Amino acid sequence: MLYVSNSFTNNYDLEDADVCFLGVPFDSTALAEGNQRFGPTLIREAMKTKISYVPQKGKNPFRELKIADLGDLDWVPGSYGITSERFKDTMESIFQTKEDVFPVFLGGEHLISLPAIEKMKPETVVQLDAHLDRAEEYQGNEHAHNTWVSKLDGVDFIQVGPRSYTEEQDEGEGYMDTDRALDKIKKTNGPIYLTVDMDVFDPRYAPHVGFPEEGGLKPVEVFDIIDTVFEKDAVGMDICEIASKELNNRTAHLAAKTVLRALSNLC
Repeated sequence: MLYVSNSFTNNYDLEDADVCFLGVPFDSTALAEGNQRFGPTLIREAMKTKISYVPQKGKNPFRELKIADLGDLDWVPGSYGITSERFKDTMESIFQTKEDVFPVFLGGEHLISLPAIEKMKPETVVQLDAHLDRAEEYQGNEHAHNTWVSKLDGVDFIQVGPRSYTEEQDEGEGYMDTDRALDKIKKTNGPIYLTVDMDVFDPRYAPHVGFPEEGGLKPVEVFDIIDTVFEKDAVGMDICEIASKELNNRTAHLAAKTVLRALSNLC
């Protein structure tokens, strides 16, 4: 007998998968807390301890979906350029192998969203985040965890949860409450890409992030938004910005539940 442990009960080949996981442990620009590179490991370890049944949806993603965990991207510390090229090349290979697979990218700092969106070309991005990430540069760097939104043209953004930004980034909308966000998403046509920065949650739920901001969303609010996104044409997602080396921490567990909630909509 071969006794082994994996993130999932069954890890399928990509050719047969409904969903694929790819870790992108890049964290070279998020300096406040660091350790975002451990996010993929922390989420996978948390998944091992979670009951995968989602009672609110009556679904069990790990039983009802074929999931392929592809491991982690071979990234280059300090080089967004090379890492981005490798990420896009990897995505190209993924979609050549299984065109309609649903990708879940595990970050890593929030800059990982930029190459994913550039490659997948959704019409709309739903960004759950405490920050707008619209800075033009950060410490002289054009590509950073808080600049990636400003690098995307021709994409409609629905930003939910921002509560910390500069005067220059303030376009008058400010904090978008969940009711307004849900209404806006319902009026949006796909394809939609979902990105979840764990600091969108209030720190009492997700304390292990690099840039915590008080006054964040409750899990039930985030889950309602995610369900609404998946009622449309959701084509992929990422979850990022866990900043910790501590296994089985609260933020990693909430990230795992967030992924399970998202995938329950695909069952």
